[in-house]
Amino acid sequence: MLKTLSIFSLLFIFGCNGSVSTSDTETKNKQVQKQPVTKVDSTKITETKVESNVTINDTLNSIAQIIAGNFAEGNLFSYLNENKDYQNFSQVFNKRWVSFDTTRLQQLKQFESEKLAKDLLQQKTLFYPFSGPDILYAHTFFPQADNYIMIGLEPVGTLPKFTNSEEDSLSKYFNKINTSLNAILKFSFFRTESMSKDLKNTEVDGTLHLLFLFLNRTGNSIVSAKPVGIDSLGNPTSYSSFNELKKANLRTKGIKIEFLTSDKQLKTVTYYSLNAANDGLSKNKGFVTYLNSIKNFNTYLKGASYLLHKSNFSTIRNVIINGASSVIQDDSGIPYKFFEESKWNFKFYGAYTRPIPMFSVCYQKDLDSVWKNAKAEKTGFGIGYNFRDKNSNLMIATKK
Repeated sequence: MLKTLSIFSLLFIFGCNGSVSTSDTETKNKQVQKQPVTKVDSTKITETKVESNVTINDTLNSIAQIIAGNFAEGNLFSYLNENKDYQNFSQVFNKRWVSFDTTRLQQLKQFESEKLAKDLLQQKTLFYPFSGPDILYAHTFFPQADNYIMIGLEPVGTLPKFTNSEEDSLSKYFNKINTSLNAILKFSFFRTESMSKDLKNTEVDGTLHLLFLFLNRTGNSIVSAKPVGIDSLGNPTSYSSFNELKKANLRTKGIKIEFLTSDKQLKTVTYYSLNAANDGLSKNKGFVTYLNSIKNFNTYLKGASYLLHKSNFSTIRNVIINGASSVIQDDSGIPYKFFEESKWNFKFYGAYTRPIPMFSVCYQKDLDSVWKNAKAEKTGFGIGYNFRDKNSNLMIATKK
């Protein structure tokens, strides 16, 4: 059976900074050559120093490559390249990813470069509520951001421990990875009900698996990963291990991943697992304080289950309305009536149609009227719940 290793235990082995022991400064400053190995000693790590004195964590990158079916020369788990389960997954998923990359992903990148790059205030922080592990769309639509803050109900999870044993079977693990990707690659969003099953099972038990997969597949290298929390005063704090974080008894726990882009830009994605409804946040005032302390950020909302239409999500809705420089969303985000026209400028793409039957009560008559007179430009692709429509809706609201 495939064994799992708590990411926080893994990080404890690697040291407080998530990539190397703080006392091991000599190793961090040396160039370490990658060598194929037949067995990984998880008490040691291998690193590669790149430009700007940034050190790539080869151990975490090797794990990300395996999860993504994207084996590269020098991978520390080289023996897995001979594993039939891994080979089957890699061959199938490579074809699946190439199809996605050459069709939908290229459309999204073109839309970003031709439209979003001109329409948005180019803020360095992106806040993405109800995101699950969707760093894929966040990074594609907002490449100018340096700091991605994502929240969801799904747990952070653990990373797989790939052992070199003939008794190990990886088929269940990779089948679960494939299943968890069905909605995001086909429909553009994660289904809330599916995520509760796809990211809460023995094999794939949280967002880390797909965060690592998407970061790898979009050409990024992992520098570090740290367990993090938000205290009662709203202060972000890093921890050296899960046990230390657990003892802190915080309501907001997550993971912060530093990564290096293909053009050598250092960025971070932080995922927090928490209940963002009013009743959850009323017991988690520290996180509300933290959100209110963030300045100059954009907000992205996609496939958000129309939660922000409801009165019991008014707290996080107000945080966005009051603090965001721009809000980019489909109609499942914040209802149009909450944007005061005297304070916001609007840009519309696609066509507003009635919500799918599951969310039919969330039809916005005022938005429909505005949209019809807005001379909206076409998107050319489907996104959100009306993904079958090649002209799905996207609204950009920017503070005046």
